[in-house]
Amino acid sequence: MKNYKVVVIDDELLAIDVITHYFSVFPNYVVLKTFINPVEAVSFLKMNNVDLVFTDIAMPNISGIDLVKLLKDTTKFVMTTSFSEFALESFELNVVDYLLKPVSLERFSKTLKHFESSDKLETEREQSFFVKDGDEFIKVFIEKIDYIEGMKDYAKIICGNKYYMVLKTLKALEEFLKPYDFQRIHKSFIVPLKKIDQSNSRCVLVNNKEIPLGPAYRERLKEYLNKHKL
Repeated sequence: MKNYKVVVIDDELLAIDVITHYFSVFPNYVVLKTFINPVEAVSFLKMNNVDLVFTDIAMPNISGIDLVKLLKDTTKFVMTTSFSEFALESFELNVVDYLLKPVSLERFSKTLKHFESSDKLETEREQSFFVKDGDEFIKVFIEKIDYIEGMKDYAKIICGNKYYMVLKTLKALEEFLKPYDFQRIHKSFIVPLKKIDQSNSRCVLVNNKEIPLGPAYRERLKEYLNKHKL
């Protein structure tokens, strides 16, 4: 079960208490922080990765609508309010849900199910990409990649006994694949960390293939391996 990090924002403490109590029923949700001051919430959300934000709409200084407009590209929002007239504007901002107070546990539960379903679909879409081969577009699943070799402005993506050539620099692919735990281990190679079978100061072994480990990248890889040793 996937875990989610949550923030709750409301200028009424009672409303915060209700939502945080509901979250205690769902162990895969962790409430990182609650705020009665939306300005402080903005600063926190800009500095921290959060999966979902429950926010009131009518608040001093920054309304929930303004908050979504400001941060909708970095996290998902659920609007909680006592006023129904904000519903249309909220959904135009592509929020997860719009909850009228008082919020029941049953309605709250439906909101989380809807969020998890949409998150699953987004994750599935994100875990693949297309490469162009002549006139064809071929889907490549990220989990199938064994390693990537850089060749100047091109890169060779190796997936078992298949490979794909793409007009991308290794630096660009490194940034693209960073969220999936891929790491540069040599000036010419990127590997998925979870596929490393063995490692020494000279190379790593991935799917029976020895891949050189550059001196400049040893310490960073060592940090990862130490974090995952018994």
